[in-house]
Amino acid sequence: MNFSLNNLTVPEVIKATQDNMIGLMHTWSGLSDELQVIEDESSFRIKSTLKHPLFNNILKTRIDRDVHAFVESIVNDYKSQQTPFLWRIWDHDAPVEIGSVLLENGAQQVPGTILMAINLDSFQPLTQPLPELTIQTIGMKRDAVNFSQCACTSFGIPKQFLEPIGELIYKEDPNIVNFVGYVDDTVVSTATLFYHNGIAGIYNVATLLDFQGKGTGMEIMTALLLKAKLDGYHTAILHATPAGLRLYEKLGFIKYGEMKGYLFI
Repeated sequence: MNFSLNNLTVPEVIKATQDNMIGLMHTWSGLSDELQVIEDESSFRIKSTLKHPLFNNILKTRIDRDVHAFVESIVNDYKSQQTPFLWRIWDHDAPVEIGSVLLENGAQQVPGTILMAINLDSFQPLTQPLPELTIQTIGMKRDAVNFSQCACTSFGIPKQFLEPIGELIYKEDPNIVNFVGYVDDTVVSTATLFYHNGIAGIYNVATLLDFQGKGTGMEIMTALLLKAKLDGYHTAILHATPAGLRLYEKLGFIKYGEMKGYLFI
């Protein structure tokens, strides 16, 4: 079933942003031997041999026992492998004091993300395509390598992660569509579309600095939204940074909540 935003409450939309990200991590872990899912009633988390917070996350917290002991056990697990990780907290995660406990255990609170959604039924392109920009889905290995280079440069990810990210992006899954935007032979923008439980999730939206403010982000986002709409989806969600908020609002996305981030290094 593809859900309509008109039939979802605010808490349901917020929960959908969490469920979609968890679904993506599940899918990626099935495509890569370097990602491991650890899941039970209390939490969902990702561990990786790649020592970067991008690949090591706690994405769900539902603790009904000693929260201090639970947090300490998770922190010690990552620290024993000298692995930095990011603990993500949604409003409906429990207990409510989890953020304070994370800070007590050495976390640094980092800028979170704004949880947004759009009704695809009413979406229409706002601008004409840029003649110098070619948007396409990843077809060849070269596209995946270029995707990785553009995304890592835009997000400030160290070069040693270029290859494993490229390998992951190149692997095929029917629910993932990766887009690249070319100017001549250079990938200047990237984005990922992930279908899960009737919702289209958008990730990895990146544009090289020299091409920002020129309509590049608008065009690759338009390509994703039209693809999701064509595939029969009624709702798309994303996790926005403050830098991308203006673009997403212009496209028609509405803010539904925020996700907090706690970094352990």
